[in-house]
Amino acid sequence: MFHKINKLFKKIFSSFISILLKLLLVSILFLKSESTLSKVTNIERDLAYKYCDSLEKNLFKGLDNEIILKYEYFFSSINSEVLNESGDNISNFASEVETFCSYKINDAELHEMRQLLNKFISSN
Repeated sequence: MFHKINKLFKKIFSSFISILLKLLLVSILFLKSESTLSKVTNIERDLAYKYCDSLEKNLFKGLDNEIILKYEYFFSSINSEVLNESGDNISNFASEVETFCSYKINDAELHEMRQLLNKFISSN
């Protein structure tokens, strides 16, 4: 009788350990993928914050053709490795700008940011 209980306990324990290891593996994979996504979101937020800051301070007023200054201002603190993982997707950039400073970005401005982003990705 004791032998049967011991055998049953071992089966239950091994099943429990197996399930626990699988849950641990899935949670690790989930956390890894979430951190990558959050880094991409943080990049969009950083760009939106800098964009709003440049609007509030009128940093580029009258400097519409100074693309190098804009490029350096927006991308000087961005980690190129994280940005390369995300590709050139800044789909939430316009909504982030609207959230930060209630400014509705137009198509020309969004196109300019995409050009700057593509230049940054291609140079890194």
